[in-house]
Amino acid sequence: MSEAHYTGDYPIVVEGLSNAFDGHVIHQDLSLKVRRGEIIGVVGGSGSGKSVLMRSIIGLQHPAAGSIEVLGQPMTGDPPAPDEIDIRSRWGVLFQGGALFSTLTVAENVEVPLREFYPEIDDTLRHEIARYKVMLSGLPP
Repeated sequence: MSEAHYTGDYPIVVEGLSNAFDGHVIHQDLSLKVRRGEIIGVVGGSGSGKSVLMRSIIGLQHPAAGSIEVLGQPMTGDPPAPDEIDIRSRWGVLFQGGALFSTLTVAENVEVPLREFYPEIDDTLRHEIARYKVMLSGLPP
């Protein structure tokens, strides 16, 4: 099922997640369901596994056990075939170590990676893409 047409109640489903590094257990049998429209916060002390959980959900961290689905697509297991559109191309992530450039507007911050990774995009198109992404976030122009 395409993520654009996902109609389930739980866009994010984590079942039996386990993560460990060098024998140190970070998560063991963690399960989580996030309802459509729900906003959750993940709170915990330094080193408690918040970032490992987020990296697991977005597919950057391969858990030792468990399954994760986002918008009906599995995030664990084999990567999608090259001709399939991967859900990971639909989101952006900013971890706590990263930050927006305080001297730039939100749209200008959106343009930074576009300028870096797609230098062939002309200024007009880059501005339009940034404007669209700001609009999608719900922020005012």
